Amino acid sequence: MSATTSTTTITSDPGILCFHHCNAKVFCFTLPHTCPHCNAPLDADADADVNEDAPSALDKGATAGPQSTATAARLLPFRLPYPFVRATQHPCAIVLRPSTGDFLNDYSNATDLHIAVTTSGGDIVEFDRDGLRRHRRDDNPREWWQSLLVGDVPEPWHDYWDEMLQQICAQSMRWSMASYEETSHNCYAFVLAFLQALGHGQLSEAAHSKTAFCEKYIVPRTTTAGKYISLYRRLRRNGVHVHRQQPKLRTKLRSSSSSANVCDGARSTGKVSPNGFSSNSIGIIGSRPRPKLCTIEE
Repeated sequence: MSATTSTTTITSDPGILCFHHCNAKVFCFTLPHTCPHCNAPLDADADADVNEDAPSALDKGATAGPQSTATAARLLPFRLPYPFVRATQHPCAIVLRPSTGDFLNDYSNATDLHIAVTTSGGDIVEFDRDGLRRHRRDDNPREWWQSLLVGDVPEPWHDYWDEMLQQICAQSMRWSMASYEETSHNCYAFVLAFLQALGHGQLSEAAHSKTAFCEKYIVPRTTTAGKYISLYRRLRRNGVHVHRQQPKLRTKLRSSSSSANVCDGARSTGKVSPNGFSSNSIGIIGSRPRPKLCTIEE
């Protein structure tokens, strides 16, 4: 691994692994020697499953076709994407973290979130009860090691991003300690004011409404993060989690109403989605976006 790669690796990734076996998804930190669901040994099971899926083709001496190859591939473990980033490693971005603690260990439904802006050089600019503050990238503040990337802009916009951010920050009275108000003039107000001034497509258009920006840019990220957090805590507690896949329904849908419910998942309240997780909505408390974790069904 090169030195460049090492510096950009997020070391707090716990490394959740997933593999399919006996019609179940198995999540773990370390691969077991036997399936936690059926207790079958895993090292010699791939060939058996391929033969079972296409016995006629193999009996005739034919090579395994696309279907059997796909079956074998499904057994291979893969690492779940880690949803969090180090804020200083993402220039010209909007980043989000819990006001206290971190996502994996401390976050709960009642935790307030804190939102900030990064510069093209990776500095973090934030507004809170201490007023407007800037953390240099070299300082690498620990509280921003586990953040959600809410949105960013392509490199041609970087110079203009810095210019507009400097103009917003120059309004010292607007972002002073004295002007801070917990529910109406806070970190969220600062970020939205900056994005409105930036004028970058849908990102800035959504920033004209606290609710619209929350639903379009914060809800999807916190929903993904919530599933990951819930799974991580389950694995930390039990060591392994087996999610049994439901048999596929062969009946035709009577109407498109169920599709509408799935598409409106950001506003649902505890409905179970097809992947087995429950999807919860995000609420706005004052002007603070507050997500509800998506938990794994028992």
